[in-house]
Amino acid sequence: MEEFLLNADIVDSTRVGGGATRPWRLTLSDGQITHDALFQPVEIRRDVQRFPGRVELQFADSYHFNIAAYRLAGLLGLDDMIPVTVERRWQGKKGALTWWVDDVAMDERTRLGNGVKPPNYADWDAQLRRMHVFGQLVHDTDRNQHNILYGPDWKVWMIDFTRAFRVWGRLLDVNTLVKCDRDLLERLQSLDKGEVKAAVWRHLTKSEIKGLMERRGLVVVRFDELIAERSAAAVLYY
Repeated sequence: MEEFLLNADIVDSTRVGGGATRPWRLTLSDGQITHDALFQPVEIRRDVQRFPGRVELQFADSYHFNIAAYRLAGLLGLDDMIPVTVERRWQGKKGALTWWVDDVAMDERTRLGNGVKPPNYADWDAQLRRMHVFGQLVHDTDRNQHNILYGPDWKVWMIDFTRAFRVWGRLLDVNTLVKCDRDLLERLQSLDKGEVKAAVWRHLTKSEIKGLMERRGLVVVRFDELIAERSAAAVLYY
């Protein structure tokens, strides 16, 4: 998929959204396979960004974070929850090119609006727990109902990380961390700064990597404390 996204010809394009990210849906073909991808070229960095009722310092809205999220997910065994994403230039701009997720049944907003419940609550909940851990790890400030997608088999997909990877070495909401996939926690415990840098150095600054590793430590401590308080069986699954 990465090779296809990097090298296939772009044969069609359609604007699919406005706002700051201004994404495009591109159709790619290599003569044998034809598939769509989402192109996001956004790259905004400001010392101060004002929002209604709040101010954010060292603000960033960057396509680089989509690529970093995909590569970090690979280190943690979560790459089946984030579509393949590469960096590519199109129409004179570099951006994140993300494999278009086929057969999306609904997003989280639609699910909530229609009161739809998953047939296998335990499996669905386990996926959301992984999403929460990853969101705290990358300090994802924009995990909204539109960028949580569900396949027809209730597979959870996370898309759009352009406002993640803040430099702050603190968690957004520690209370979202209640249970954790056993394998994911083990990977977090052994996550090495060197392997992280090797995976994302072209897409994260030193400060962003430092904040990421500090949050990794806080996530691990959080689950260590919960295990000591409640037991491993009550906190870890799979």
